[in-house]
Amino acid sequence: MGSAEIPYNGGYMPAAPELRDQLRSLSIPREQRPGNRAGGGRALTVAVLALVIFALAGFIVWERLGPQLAARGGTAPTTQPLRLFKVAVQNGSGDATPILTATGKIVSDHRVEVATKVSGQVVALYFEQGDSVERGQILAALDDEAPRARRDEAAARLTQARATLEFQKVNCARITSLHAENQASDIEYADARRALEDAGAAVRALEATLAYHEKVVRDCQVQAPIAGVILERNVEVGDFVAAEGGRGAMANAQVAAIADMGKLRVEVDISELDIARVRTDMACTVVPDAYKDRHYRGRVLWIDPGANYSKATIQVKVRIEAPDTFLRVEGAAQVQFFRAAPEAAATSPTVATLWIPVAACRWDGKSSTGQVFVASDGRLKATPVTLGRREGERVEVLAGLHEGQEIVAEGVDRLRDGQAAR
Repeated sequence: MGSAEIPYNGGYMPAAPELRDQLRSLSIPREQRPGNRAGGGRALTVAVLALVIFALAGFIVWERLGPQLAARGGTAPTTQPLRLFKVAVQNGSGDATPILTATGKIVSDHRVEVATKVSGQVVALYFEQGDSVERGQILAALDDEAPRARRDEAAARLTQARATLEFQKVNCARITSLHAENQASDIEYADARRALEDAGAAVRALEATLAYHEKVVRDCQVQAPIAGVILERNVEVGDFVAAEGGRGAMANAQVAAIADMGKLRVEVDISELDIARVRTDMACTVVPDAYKDRHYRGRVLWIDPGANYSKATIQVKVRIEAPDTFLRVEGAAQVQFFRAAPEAAATSPTVATLWIPVAACRWDGKSSTGQVFVASDGRLKATPVTLGRREGERVEVLAGLHEGQEIVAEGVDRLRDGQAAR
């Protein structure tokens, strides 16, 4: 073999000029060859040089021809381990897979801040935080000694006014009879009529005053305006509460907070890029963070017509159809949005189909065909597949694969047909 040829596949191949120069620099001078020098040291030196030449030639050949061999399905090794996915039949419809998932806050449709209608000192409390209460149930009692005294005074004055009214009725009847017989003047008749009307007006005024004071006494008993659960208790026995939002030096404006637990919703912020996938009355599943094993049916109640520019989101309200005591107001919950109702998908006939990860398929997302890489006998085989529905991060395979095959689960854009798999 001359210095311009390299062994390759049982023959010789021409080398590049730079390769010939490198090999020429490694040739053994004629006077130092085994035939011209004696001794075992010269033979050992020759052997070592021969090995160096062979190694260098092999390295240069691999550097130049390795990529070409790999491109032709050669033996270029894989530099990174591959993660494989075993194809299996999955029962059920793809509609049972959520098309969107978001996290939001559980809120009540009716949350009431309970405040007293009259000012006074709290003398009794009949509730604790977390209690369930009914509408009209008494929550607290205020000191009502002064309101009762004013009520009793109004009642006494009303009794006096009613007596005066009865007298004026009799007197007016007497004067009317005398006036008819020309025994009473017109002025006496008019005065009797005026006195009767004044007495009637006084009675009505005192009746209204008494009703007011009776209401003040009743308002000293703070009642629950709605049925629900006590979320907050803001007073203690001995505290002074102020009416109509007024605040004294030691006054509380709010007694408690009640939420109607029968009507709950989840408020979530959806990205503007995903809002087109959500529609009103869309079926949802709500999973509270506090109880991951509990799932609640829901539906999209309302989509905000406006958007949050700074966050690039749109708020969506999801009604929880059958809430229970496990749900927590102001708690977090995950909402899964479905193209069809989960219960409808569960009752529909199931079809056994193959589903693979989207990342395992070389696919443009629009056409019905793609390509996967099947691992077999230590090699990867590019296999065309026919694709169907896409649900979330998986896609249905209609043809091209069968159960039990192993395919590369990710990074398929870097793979080549015939590449070694490890």
